[in-house]
Amino acid sequence: MELFFENGVVDNPWLRSQMNQLMREFQSAPRRLTPPADVIEDRDGYRFHFEMAGLKNDSIDVRVEDGKLIVEAERRRPEWPREAAVRVAERAWGHLRRAFELPKDASPDRVSANYRDGVLEVTVEKRPETKPVKIQIN
Repeated sequence: MELFFENGVVDNPWLRSQMNQLMREFQSAPRRLTPPADVIEDRDGYRFHFEMAGLKNDSIDVRVEDGKLIVEAERRRPEWPREAAVRVAERAWGHLRRAFELPKDASPDRVSANYRDGVLEVTVEKRPETKPVKIQIN
């Protein structure tokens, strides 16, 4: 006996069960996430803004390695009670990573970071010798 959905697709219980199992496996697998970023340059340096809501300061790793600014963190999978029926689960979890090649005028030893309201701001200063200098004319 075949059951039809309203759109004419055959409802196959075995196929539906297999698809549901596949989706459960996909949802339980760790994911690699790429946090959205803005990069702003001004006369003093570069400011990187990473959207990283729901993390704690100590779970975020910021470093300069091989001329790249690397930001990594881990967002844990939410835990729900076993007896709970999850109706919608849209929040992303897994390993977050973003890397940017630093420009030649960036100073890799002059980097600071601040995390507030779900946004990580990393400031990389320009090398002093690359900043423009105003020359006084007499």
